[in-house]
Amino acid sequence: MLWTAFAAVVFGRVVNQPEPFTEDEYWTLWKHFQTLDGHVGYMTGTEHDSRFDTFKKNMDFAREFNQKGEYSFTMGVTIHADKTREEFEDWLKLTSGTKPAKNGPRSLFDKTQAATPPTSMDWVSRGAVTPIKNQGQCGSCWAFSTTGGVEGANFLTNNKLSSFSEQELVDCAGAEGNQGCNGGLMDDGFDYVEQDGLCFESAYPYEGTDGTCRKSSCTSQVSVTSYTDIPQGDTSALKTASGTKGPISIAVDANFWWQMYTGGIFDKTCNTSKLDHGVLLVGYEDGQYWKVKNSWGTGWGESGYIRLKGTSENTCGLANSASYPTVTAH
Repeated sequence: MLWTAFAAVVFGRVVNQPEPFTEDEYWTLWKHFQTLDGHVGYMTGTEHDSRFDTFKKNMDFAREFNQKGEYSFTMGVTIHADKTREEFEDWLKLTSGTKPAKNGPRSLFDKTQAATPPTSMDWVSRGAVTPIKNQGQCGSCWAFSTTGGVEGANFLTNNKLSSFSEQELVDCAGAEGNQGCNGGLMDDGFDYVEQDGLCFESAYPYEGTDGTCRKSSCTSQVSVTSYTDIPQGDTSALKTASGTKGPISIAVDANFWWQMYTGGIFDKTCNTSKLDHGVLLVGYEDGQYWKVKNSWGTGWGESGYIRLKGTSENTCGLANSASYPTVTAH
């Protein structure tokens, strides 16, 4: 009976039991970890053993966190559970490439001119969101957030859900100010698509490394005419846009507490002025949470998603750098 209960916890990825783990339990958790989307294995036995030691310490931390029950979310086995806290934070720095916001003329969203948003929205269930993707070790979160915005707008305009190429953005969008695997901005990504269009993912597949631009080898399948920014920090405008315009490309402070997030409503304090990760806002439940699509594979969070405390709160700074594109009908 005890094994059955433990197995259920393991395969739900949440680690929550009153007693410390035995070596057998650590090993069972570790074997499950190695089945998660995005796990790439280890080159040597020494590396494996070192990672396993780090993993056990993280499982102890997650178990104790969940036992305290101070917050509305849980921690446990995720694709990042074999990294130390310092390694994860260093990885975030590498993958974020945060740069100053763009200056100059911008199109700003005016909520007074928009329809009244519904009390809840889920663009995933409405078919406007492609399946969870995985950026790997490349700092291309901005590209995934950009394609997510384009994919949603294209679906709502042309009634077809298509997956667009992050790798093309990584390889080709440098002229707009992006830096491939060293980071970028979603608005700069939209600028690129406005000028050059964007190929399907299948025609220009993701590799997770910086490469030579090969856009001439495929045909653009989408046209962006402009993009609109949400007034900085305006959660009411963000909710209105999210409820009436479609998925919104946003930036957040994805800190250490995201590392082993396995589910629930994330309500830990973030640094709203330290935006280090591009993601996609795909809906909300009024007064309860924002629903966000991440690009860390399905082996993290709620099958790749996270719910952030909201919707009047600017949790993790999600309303500070938000925008969405306008796509041409065809």
